[in-house]
Amino acid sequence: MRKYLLIIFLSSAPFVAGCDAGNWLMYVFAPPIPMKTIEAEFGDLPGKTVAVVIFAGPEIQLDYNMAQLELTDEVSAELRRNVSNVKVVDARRVIRYQAENPRWDATPPEKLCKVFGSDYVMLISLMEFSTREPGSIHLARGRITAEVNLYKAERSSASDENPVWRTGPLYIIHPEESPLGIPIENDWAVRIPTEKLFATKLVKKFYKHKVPKDPS
Repeated sequence: MRKYLLIIFLSSAPFVAGCDAGNWLMYVFAPPIPMKTIEAEFGDLPGKTVAVVIFAGPEIQLDYNMAQLELTDEVSAELRRNVSNVKVVDARRVIRYQAENPRWDATPPEKLCKVFGSDYVMLISLMEFSTREPGSIHLARGRITAEVNLYKAERSSASDENPVWRTGPLYIIHPEESPLGIPIENDWAVRIPTEKLFATKLVKKFYKHKVPKDPS
């Protein structure tokens, strides 16, 4: 493959000059990045039905009334893309149930499995959800912090633990690399990428994937 790329490059060399040509060659012939495989932290979701349920306090719902639906949608879509044969309860059905049952969070999560006809309930408890740079009214930066617990509908015995999987606070900030937030133009333009990053980071806990190796 690289042989053919070199032929293409040489044939087009008269039209490519200076640093661009050098950078292109460095990119094409750079050695592949060493990768390592990360196993799923919890690998029982393939072929199962999962209900993604978001708990958001009143202060989050007041400022970001679409946060629950958007985040439920993003996590559900990421599960469908990456976990083999998983079935995910429709996000709008979950949100509708929450709206019609204001005290839904008083129900033991494993009992919500029966409500949604699912094998598991993934309960995401939002601790922080914001698109504002702290201390500034002119800059934006997405922030999500949440605890996630996975509950199983049926346990083999009363001594089995539920939740069957949990993670400590999962934290996302976007844009992370910028020393300051970005100018506020459209809250949606910050919020949606932040939600997507959160969904990606969370769902990687449930399927085998590759990441670059740490330099030795």
